[in-house]
Amino acid sequence: MAYIKTQIGEIAYNPALECFEALVTFHTAMGRFSVAASYDAPLTAEFDRVSDGLLRDALRNYAQTGTLRSRLAPARRGPAPQDMQRHAA
Repeated sequence: MAYIKTQIGEIAYNPALECFEALVTFHTAMGRFSVAASYDAPLTAEFDRVSDGLLRDALRNYAQTGTLRSRLAPARRGPAPQDMQRHAA
């Protein structure tokens, strides 16, 4: 399995749903993907338990097709497409 660097953003507690929520970012060769994650636990839960639960939920959401996620593609090398059109004219 390929190594994927992960980053858990700011963790918030949602008292209405009694869960922790965060945006988890996966740094891959295809760019950065951010996925929303939640973990049902009481406010008194240990940080390691919460972060592990958020990561597991994000991995499930990342692997599932059709889930909402955002992607930032890696920077392109070479001229931008609009610059190539200007030079061709």
